[in-house]
Amino acid sequence: MKQRLENMTLEEKIGQLLMFGIEGTEVNEETMQMVEKYKAGNVILFTHNIKGIKQLFKLTQDLHQLSLKHLGLPMFIGIDQEGGMVTRIQSEATFFPGAMTIAANHLPLMGYEVGKQMGFELKQLGININFAPVLDVNNNPKNPVIGVRSYSDNPEEVAKYGLPFIQGLQEHVIATAKHFPGHGDTVVDSHVGLPTVNHSRERLEAVEFAPFKKAINAGIHGMMSSHIYFPALTEGGKPATLSHEVMTTLLRDEFGFEGLIVTDGMEMKAIADRYGTVEASLMAVQAGVNIYCVCHSPKLALESMERIKEAVLNGEISEDVINERVERVLHYKEKYAHTNVDFEFADVESLIGTEEAKDMSYQIVKGAATLVKGKPLQLKNKALLIGTLPKATTIADDRLGNHDIFQELNHDFPELTVLKIPVIPSEEDVEMALDKAQAYDQIIITTYNANVYRNQVQLLEKLHTLGKEVHVIAMRNPYDLVDVPVIQNYVCLYEYTPNSVRVLKEYLKGNLQLKGKVPIQNG
Repeated sequence: MKQRLENMTLEEKIGQLLMFGIEGTEVNEETMQMVEKYKAGNVILFTHNIKGIKQLFKLTQDLHQLSLKHLGLPMFIGIDQEGGMVTRIQSEATFFPGAMTIAANHLPLMGYEVGKQMGFELKQLGININFAPVLDVNNNPKNPVIGVRSYSDNPEEVAKYGLPFIQGLQEHVIATAKHFPGHGDTVVDSHVGLPTVNHSRERLEAVEFAPFKKAINAGIHGMMSSHIYFPALTEGGKPATLSHEVMTTLLRDEFGFEGLIVTDGMEMKAIADRYGTVEASLMAVQAGVNIYCVCHSPKLALESMERIKEAVLNGEISEDVINERVERVLHYKEKYAHTNVDFEFADVESLIGTEEAKDMSYQIVKGAATLVKGKPLQLKNKALLIGTLPKATTIADDRLGNHDIFQELNHDFPELTVLKIPVIPSEEDVEMALDKAQAYDQIIITTYNANVYRNQVQLLEKLHTLGKEVHVIAMRNPYDLVDVPVIQNYVCLYEYTPNSVRVLKEYLKGNLQLKGKVPIQNG
């Protein structure tokens, strides 16, 4: 790879440092220009790029062929396929369970099996780097962005489930632990602002760092930086992504990480509002990252490459530094980015989303269902179900397809009255639900991150004053009891996905054994 590096132009080297987002579901003129003219070498895909697995297969094949033709290298094609609530490939392929769902089964081997099958399907579809797993320790119930994307609020538990997942995933693609040094104990989403984690170095070592260090020791190949300020590690409000002290001195030199350092999205407001995406992209490379992600703006992606080139030419950053960053990219491309561009979709179609893989995922979601408090539901003749549709709580989520619980419930339970309310119910919504609930013997409410959408807490509290039998079913974060200790009957499903909707229906029918165990202590 050193020989290949020596033959690359400066523009080609800088292009290997960028991972950019594309519009649409096929290679268009703009994408061709990015690769052919501007030498951009890597792409990140989102749900809006994916219509189905045949289209996705053609898209990745076309991207690899484009890169091979003009750069002589395949691409890194990355994706946030965590499972559960952050799932980019939502149809035809296997819909995998999320992190906390896996942990609620208390069988670490399941993490390995999920990772292995997920990596296998991604590889067949031409994707070679997955931005998963989340190794943040979600020890703050008010966290607006991590929640069930984490395995637990205990660092030992996070490592216990995260490491087998990494092992399975890396049998086929690069795993990327995120969000280093830890996004678990924040109350600000870095998509919308700059979070600060004020803990001492000793506390960070004991909690936040622990899963990442274990992943490094276990051989993980990717690490995603967080746009978070850690006063114990850096000064002046500088987020970890832009800090040489964090990305190089800590992660490389002290922790001994030899893999790829990838940034979280550089258009996120924690970065863009304070430094600007373009200037921050240069700062990230100076700090030590190998790949920086500009996910949504081709203009900013181009300007960032120009800014880095300018910095090399005027001496702000040495070309030797660029070479070091690129050499790691080339090393991992040699290991993971092989692609047979002569494959046909028919060669892989039967390997993706098999009945066996889909059943495995469903059984994990089913096995996670947890009775945290009270007694299991026995549906009465006169019952009311109040609930919301799933909502993308952050930019990380994406709206999860058409998983309309109400349409399915009306079909399967014609005797059950169903009331749909917004994720953020107004005072009028709360009063309307209370008025309706007066006429029923039994009330079932499916919550969705009531710890973030506080008006749901108000509704829960008022429902429990009616003297009715109330059953609360958490369809995402399992923290309702923190805010509403008067809840009498509480079940957690950890995700609002096609699999969990199916599990919910089994529960309403009385066919579900609640075998899961909540993998958090502060809940």
